[in-house]
Amino acid sequence: MAKSEVAQMFETLPTMFVKGSVKTPRTFYFSLDDVEKWTVSIGPDACAVKPGKTDDADCFFKSTSQIFLDVWSGKKTPGATDFITGAIKSNNPLMLREFMGAFRHKA
Repeated sequence: MAKSEVAQMFETLPTMFVKGSVKTPRTFYFSLDDVEKWTVSIGPDACAVKPGKTDDADCFFKSTSQIFLDVWSGKKTPGATDFITGAIKSNNPLMLREFMGAFRHKA
């Protein structure tokens, strides 16, 4: 079975990680379409990605795969309406910016 576009993106994160981009270790949990579940841990020197849920995430992001991919690629910038309407759910929207800034994105 072919890997999803989301799975491919998450699996490449360690190679896109920018060392020194974060000062404090953080754990992020992503739930997309209630099908794709990923845990990403980043720190000053490393990034680790594993499939599945963690119970101790500092920040979670729950939405559709398409919204996530659009945010990741820069096609969409999440706004207050996304969070108010529940299109995107997160316990810490500001920390999501820290996540996005920790990686080199393809242009």
